[in-house]
Amino acid sequence: MYKALLVYVPICYSIAMNRISQYLCFPIVWFFSKLFFTVEFRNPDGMATIVGKPAIIIANHISFYDSFLLRLNRHWTSLDVHFMGVTRFNALHMRILWYTGIIPVIFYFFGVFVVIPGRGLDKNLEAPQKLLAKGKHVFIFPEGSMNITGNLKPFKVGAATLASKTGMPVLPISYKVIRESGQRKKILITMGEVMNVIQGTNPEEVNRTMEAKVKEMLAA
Repeated sequence: MYKALLVYVPICYSIAMNRISQYLCFPIVWFFSKLFFTVEFRNPDGMATIVGKPAIIIANHISFYDSFLLRLNRHWTSLDVHFMGVTRFNALHMRILWYTGIIPVIFYFFGVFVVIPGRGLDKNLEAPQKLLAKGKHVFIFPEGSMNITGNLKPFKVGAATLASKTGMPVLPISYKVIRESGQRKKILITMGEVMNVIQGTNPEEVNRTMEAKVKEMLAA
């Protein structure tokens, strides 16, 4: 039931509701970020380049807090972002949160769409395609899961296929932990330059370009 609901709900999820969730979330994120993080944005206005137009946002995935720290960027509330979520989790506590309905409620509140194993790539891309067609922003972590190694995992081809099918621009973002000592962890979030994708381009080629760009940003 949760899976079916989360596949289709974001398509009709109102812009007003998404804005409300973003504004309500900000003071909570701000408070906890001051306690536990020092967040630095490199090229913070890179996000402004996709305000008012649909786009795909990609990033490496270092922790559960990735999506929340982005809300500290001053341009965030000008966007209408829908994250891709999953329905299978490796960690036991995450599986418990899913089956007790807590994660599905969070997904609903923030307009998350999910990919379901076994549905096939084309079916799983239907929801983000409809969101983009409505002028919204779609956020995907191409690594497919959280990765705390510090090295970029090979990108899965889903985000690249979506860009190829739609011809939508892609905004790459990188997260990098640059200090872990002490109480507060320092996170560097870099906004890259928007990548323009020609509709119909080979997804493998798009995927290699996206991966190389994020890897370059992490090395900088």
